[in-house]
Amino acid sequence: MKGTVGQVLLWIGFLGGAYVSVCRMERTDSPWSTIPWDWYALCVGVGTLGVVLLRQDKTYRRALSAGSETSLESVRGKLQEIEERITELERQLHAMTCEEVLTFIDDRCVPVFAEFADGRNVIANRFGTSVYAEVMTEFASGERYVNRAWSAAADGYVDEVVDCVRAAQQFLHAANVALDTAIVRTKVSGIFVG
Repeated sequence: MKGTVGQVLLWIGFLGGAYVSVCRMERTDSPWSTIPWDWYALCVGVGTLGVVLLRQDKTYRRALSAGSETSLESVRGKLQEIEERITELERQLHAMTCEEVLTFIDDRCVPVFAEFADGRNVIANRFGTSVYAEVMTEFASGERYVNRAWSAAADGYVDEVVDCVRAAQQFLHAANVALDTAIVRTKVSGIFVG
């Protein structure tokens, strides 16, 4: 809630300050008296209050996510499990029929994908939106290729199944690396800073 109120106050302050600074015609004899400084100061105060509320909200969210170490480990474990299962699928592909590929993806991969997706917000709360975007971009690409592999298996295109599973494996590995890098970076900065 504080984040939303902070955003609104920040924009009211910014837009209000911009408006009051140009709402009057410039007086050539006394340019500084053109701006209604009392209104301008009020707008700066409102914007500053917005920034304070945004920072408090960010601090609260970080503290909340710091207490969710178990959740982060669970999400990390699910992402690693997804990569392991796709690697296992890739190793077994040469001996599998298309129907077996469909069953493997439906039974062994889809539930873990869903569990990871359900807990993904802990990444944004813990590391911010840039790390979240990096991890989720790679994850979504990997998931998309698993879906393509499923479709190719349903249609009987064995070569495309192999290509899609290998591509999914690379994207899911990249998602794991991005998350692990963020975790290590946070631990290292915690050692040196806090």
